[in-house]
Amino acid sequence: MLGLIKKFILKNYNSIIKSQFNSAGKNVRIDLGMNLLNGKYVTVGDDCYFGPNCRIEAWDSYSDRKFTPQIIFGNDVRINSKCHIGSINSVVIGDNCLFGSNVMIIDHSHGRNLYEEMNIHPSERELFSKGPIEIGHNTWLCENVVVLPGVKIGCCCTIGANAVVTCDIPDYSVAVGNPARVVKIIKPSRS
Repeated sequence: MLGLIKKFILKNYNSIIKSQFNSAGKNVRIDLGMNLLNGKYVTVGDDCYFGPNCRIEAWDSYSDRKFTPQIIFGNDVRINSKCHIGSINSVVIGDNCLFGSNVMIIDHSHGRNLYEEMNIHPSERELFSKGPIEIGHNTWLCENVVVLPGVKIGCCCTIGANAVVTCDIPDYSVAVGNPARVVKIIKPSRS
């Protein structure tokens, strides 16, 4: 009986959340606890999965400033629990990506870290973006990865657990550390 109740709740919950997206493809599954802000700026492809307690935030205004955010998920993107994706600019995630739990992808920060801002409470500083974020197809972000503004991660990459990505990562790379650095480029095997 409890299994039927859970299925009923998830089906209705999925319908409610998907109706808030700009568009959502076929077979999009959303686990309980998603915190969605301004879903009208979020596009989701086919066969995507969002784990429990994800935060997807598209900020179109903050204090007196206006923004035109976009968050785009390609097809077959799998996002595990407690991931946080936020935009005032642009976050584009390619097809067939996998994110471990607690991944954070944010294209903005509170202020520009200027001396003149330091005496202002961080939550009251202007939101500022250093640029969009792009994550290529077939890329895996392991547990606790942080991707900062203005970064492009190429296709077919693996970003190791706890890495903080502060600069571009080329296609077919394995990157680890804080700040993340490329430790291996995957090359075709010789047959």
